[in-house]
Amino acid sequence: MIETIKETLIIFHAGVSILLVLSVLFQPSKTDDLGSMFGGSSESVFGADSSSFLKKLTIWLGVIFFITSLGLGYIYLKYDKQTIIEESVQKIEEKEEVSDIQ
Repeated sequence: MIETIKETLIIFHAGVSILLVLSVLFQPSKTDDLGSMFGGSSESVFGADSSSFLKKLTIWLGVIFFITSLGLGYIYLKYDKQTIIEESVQKIEEKEEVSDIQ
């Protein structure tokens, strides 16, 4: 049961982190340095007044990222008592033991 929750939370956390990075990258810059010098426009990708939407989206994604990080940390601390590296090493050792038998 907890493994399913952990795996689902990891996938959700990865999706939120990708969306968070994209929302930060799509925000308009504060200054128009080299872009305006060579004919670049200051319009954003999503239209004229998208900066407030992107700011709100970034804040909410940051909060969700923080909460899922704490949740994953709690699950690993409470139920696993192992780090991700120790878990990976254990899985590799189990695979090697199975291959040694054959």
